[in-house]
Amino acid sequence: MIILVADLLIVVLVSVVAWVLPMLARPDLPFGVRVPPGRATDPVVVRQRHHYVRRVTGLGGLAAAVCAAMAVLDRPEHAPSMIAATLGTADGIAYVLANRRIRAAKARENWYLGLRQGATTDTALRTQPVRVSVSWFLPAVLVLLATLAVGLARYGGLPETLPAPRSLGVDSGDRVTTSPTTAFAPVLMQAVLALLMPLLAVGLTRARPELDAARPRASARRYRVYLTRVIRLIAVTAGCGNLAALFFALQLWELWTPSAPLNALTCLPLLAAFAVWLRFEFRVGQAGHRLPAEPGEETGEAEEAATWRLVQRDDDRHWHLAGFVYANRTDPALFVHQRAGGASWTLNLGHPVACAVLGALALLGLLSAVGVIPLSTGVVSAGSG
Repeated sequence: MIILVADLLIVVLVSVVAWVLPMLARPDLPFGVRVPPGRATDPVVVRQRHHYVRRVTGLGGLAAAVCAAMAVLDRPEHAPSMIAATLGTADGIAYVLANRRIRAAKARENWYLGLRQGATTDTALRTQPVRVSVSWFLPAVLVLLATLAVGLARYGGLPETLPAPRSLGVDSGDRVTTSPTTAFAPVLMQAVLALLMPLLAVGLTRARPELDAARPRASARRYRVYLTRVIRLIAVTAGCGNLAALFFALQLWELWTPSAPLNALTCLPLLAAFAVWLRFEFRVGQAGHRLPAEPGEETGEAEEAATWRLVQRDDDRHWHLAGFVYANRTDPALFVHQRAGGASWTLNLGHPVACAVLGALALLGLLSAVGVIPLSTGVVSAGSG
C-alpha cells in the first residue's frame, strides 16, 4: 500500500508540474511561442491551452491506472523512475504539440504584420548587479558542517556493511560494504550543493535579463526584484537539500532505524522547497511579470508603445524544442531566461563556452561507456545475513 501511494504521488507531482507550466509563462509566450500582446488570447492559443490540460489530465489518469496494476503484479525495482520518465516524456510531447500548432497559426496569419519589433537592455544590471549575499547560504553550510561532525564521530563505530541507498531512503534488506565513499556519500552531496548553488546564483546575475521592449523601465525594475528573490530561493533550496541529506545520513549510519516513515521524512525538506518555489512562481510569474507596477510606472511607456505599435522582437528562430533549447551564435550571452515558464535559465548552445562544456560532458560519458574512465563508486553488495 505504501509503495502504491508513493507511485501515485510521483504521478501527481509530474502531472501538476506539467499542468502549471504554461500558466507560469508570460502572456506573450504561450507554450514557448513569442506572440504580440494582442494575440495572447487568440482563439488558437485558448484552444491549445484547453487541449493541453485535457491531455495532461488524461495521461496522469492513465499513469495512475498503470501504477495500480503494477501494485497488483510484480513491481519492477525501478518503477518510480520509469513512471516519472514515461509520464514526463508524454507530457512533454503534448507541450511540443501545442507549441507547433500556435507557431503554425502565427506564421499562417502573419501575426506581426504592421508591428514594429524591438529589444531593450538594462546596463545597470552590469554596472550595479544584484548582489549575492554569503549569509543567505549559511544555513546550508551549517547543516553540512553538522552532518560532517556526526559522520566523523560515527565512522569508527560503523558496522562492516551499511543499508543500501534507495532514492532518498535506505533499504535495510540490502547491504553495501562500508567504506569512506559509501559512508560519506551524503556529506559529498551536501558539499556539492553548498558549492554549486552559490556559483549558480552568481551566474544568474550575469545572465541576459528577460525585458519587455514596450515597457523597458517597468520590466527592468521587476526583473531586478524577481532575480533577488530567485537567488534567495536558491539559498533556501540548498538548505533544504542539505537537510534532506542529513536525514538520509542518519538512516545510512543507523543512528535512526530505517523505516518508511523516516524515508518520507527525508523527502519533506525537498517537498517544502518545491512548495515554496511553486507559490513564488504563481505570485511573481516568469521574469517577474506579475509583480505590481509602481504608481504611474507603465502609463507613459504603454502610450508610447501604442503610438509606435512597438512589441517585443520575435526571435522564435533561435528557440527549439518548444522553447526549452536556445541557440544563437550572434548572442554573447551564455545564460538566457528559458521561455517554457518558471524561474529557469538555459545555456545558449550557440556560445563557444556552452559548446565546450557539452563537448566535454559528451566525451566523459563516452569514455565512461567504453570503460576508460570508471564513474562508479566501486560499492560491493553484501548479503543481509
